[in-house]
Formats: sequence, C-alpha cells, structure tokens
Amino acid sequence: MIHRNKEDERYDQISVFILGDVSNDKVKNLESLLEKDGYGATVIANDRTVPIAGIESGAVLLLAEDRGHYPLQKQIDKARPIATGEALQFSPSHALTRDTLRGNYRGIIGSSPEIIEVLKQVDKVADTKAKVLIYGETGTGKELVARALHQNSERAANEMVSLNCAAIPGTLLESELFGHEKGAFTDATTRRIGKLERAHNGTMFLDEIGDMSLSLQAKLLRAIETGEIERLGGTKPIRVDVRIVAATHCDLAEAIENGTFRRDLYYRLNAVSLSLPPLRERQEDIRMLAEYFLERHCDTYRQPMRKILPETFARLQKYPWPGNIRELENALIHAVILADGETILPGHLPKEILMSQKLRRNSPKEIHNSANPQAVTVPLGTNLKGMEEVFIRATLASQNGNRTKTASLLGISIRTLQNRLKDYGASERVSSAS
Repeated sequence: MIHRNKEDERYDQISVFILGDVSNDKVKNLESLLEKDGYGATVIANDRTVPIAGIESGAVLLLAEDRGHYPLQKQIDKARPIATGEALQFSPSHALTRDTLRGNYRGIIGSSPEIIEVLKQVDKVADTKAKVLIYGETGTGKELVARALHQNSERAANEMVSLNCAAIPGTLLESELFGHEKGAFTDATTRRIGKLERAHNGTMFLDEIGDMSLSLQAKLLRAIETGEIERLGGTKPIRVDVRIVAATHCDLAEAIENGTFRRDLYYRLNAVSLSLPPLRERQEDIRMLAEYFLERHCDTYRQPMRKILPETFARLQKYPWPGNIRELENALIHAVILADGETILPGHLPKEILMSQKLRRNSPKEIHNSANPQAVTVPLGTNLKGMEEVFIRATLASQNGNRTKTASLLGISIRTLQNRLKDYGASERVSSAS
C-alpha cells in the first residue's frame, strides 16, 4: 500500500503488488522511485507464491484499483512482466486525472500533471476558511483559480468580489476597499460601500497584493485581525465575515526584505499558498487551450469555425509565451480576425511569435558569455528604441520566456522589463489601428 504525502496528510492512496519472486534490492529500488515522485511508500508484503494466470514471467509489477486486495484477473492481464536483471520503474501519472477531483473546474482548461496538481490542492482547501495566497506569472490564470476556490466553497451562494491592487491609484484604492461616507473628501458626494463590505459572507479576491502601499497594508491587516472595517469618514466599525484570497506575480519574501511588504500581513495571508505553473511548463495543454479559444472567439467575433493547421500548432508549441495563457488567447483572437479561409495558418499569428522563432533560429543556443558572444542582427536605420526592443525580445526568447532570468541578464529590474514589454504591446496595437 502506498500513499502520497502533502503537509502530513495522505492522499492518492493506491495499492502496488509485486507478484512472484523479486529480490529485496528491486523492492528497495521501487520504494526509492516512489519517494522521488512524492509518495511515501512501504512494501508490506512480497508474495512469492501467488499463482498468476496467463503470466509466464517469474514476477510482475502492477497497480490495483480495489485498494488493499489482490488484483482482479483483468488487472493481472494488464500487468507488466519484470525481466531478469531489470530495474523496477513506476510512473504515477495515471493518478493525475480530472476524474479524481471532487470540485467543478470547467472554467480551467488543461489536463497536464502540472495543472491537475494545482486543482488537487484547490480541492483540498476550497471548502475551508483558510486564507489562500496564489503565486504565478502574469496571465497564468490566478483569478480563475481564485474563482474556483470560491465556487467550490460553502460561500459559493454569496458574492466573490475582486480588486486589482495594481490597477487603481493608491489614493483611490483605500476608498475602493473600505468605502466612504458622504463628505469624507472633496468628491465624496454620496456614501459608497467598499468591496470588503460587499464581500460579507463571501470571498474577497485581492489581485496583485504586492503592489498595495504599506499604509494600506497596515489597515488591511487590522481589518483581517479584527474582522471589522471603517469607511473613510466613518465613526463606527462594521463587522465583516470575509474569506481573503490574494494573488501576486511578485516574490513577497523578497519584497519583505526590500521593505515594500509587511511581514505580519504576509503571514496572515499565507495560510495556504498555491503556485501556478507558467504555460511554457505545461506545453501539453497548449493544443487544448488553443482549440478552446478558437471555438470561443470564432463565436464571439461571428466568424466561421476554423481549423488550426499542424504547422501552426508547431509554432504555438515552440513559443515561450511570456504573457502565458492571456497571451495565447490574444494570439488566437488575432488569428481568428485576420484569417480569411477555413484554416489558421502560421502567418495569421501575431508578429512577435513569428519574430521570436526567427531570432531563435538565427542565434546560438548557448547563453551569452565572454567566450561565446550572442549576436542579434538589427537593420541599419533602426532607431534606439527599436534596437532596445529587438534586443530585449531576443534575450527573453533565449531564456524561454523567463522574465526573472531575462531581467537579471539585462541588468534591469523585473518591473522595468514588464513595463518595456507592455510598451511594445501598446505600440503594436496603435500601429495596427492606424
């Protein structure tokens, strides 16, 4: 009997049977392989005498669905014989399926082990009161995961209220969060109910919590600790019962060291942390996501249903997707609108995807160093801003879309890099519109 361990709790329990004569060394080898895959494994019995119908090998390794009992004949028929001298191998990927999940996750597309692992954690924590901190790069679907936490909780009948802390100026963010009374400040002509108050008995999703000012962090901490808020200009506290789910693309531990995030608030929010994989680490989901977005946006933009050609899929698979799922969706919108016929060709994809792969073909695979300089070709007449863009995009592509490594190589902060990439995206939209 084996089980997977997570935070001292057992899950994914299944049975492994070794039938026939297998050496103790092979048994230890199997236990070691299981432990590397995150399983706590103990071989309780190695039955060397069980007759195996239809199996001529001296021993077999198999998994059983009827936990704790000897396998049925149909399972024995699927057993894999162990050859003499062969090292045992085991892959738990069969257990990583959506069928094992209790909750409803129809809004989250994908079946890769990486995304199923995230959903299994959501399954565990959704129907609890625990605060959750979601980490992930921009565009990885943090709000979708927050919504899944809410919809699969006992608070699902009430509202989930979202607030992007990076999208609202600091002077207005406090009013958005806590609300205000009439006359609290110059433009406060009426009373406003804040989002924390709206989320009473529901869930409050604070996106990009790392961008919240220190002064507002202190007020949020007090609200979490006391379960009470005060509107701006108000004179009495208001009780609120809110589950907090926060998300960030920042390294909050680093922000604490830099003095831009409160340590005490971090420990209040980080009861359970979930880390979302970037799209480049779940490549097997790209086809499923692309087909989903294709069908969705052919309908949205009233276009006939189109088919993505294999060579187009190949381009999608090779691109590092620095903007993750959001960038993939935008790429499919771009293709749906520009395509004329019944198929999506590589040429219908945004130019940054095509440019990235051209730069990668023309550049050596090795990372830049003094003995092996990496060349980037820029046409004569390109202005300085254009040269900077080509160089930054080429560096990003060479690092497979990893923004942290790219920023380090370029000697700039991750925020500066993100602002540059936003500027390039905005200039492309203006150019295409003019």
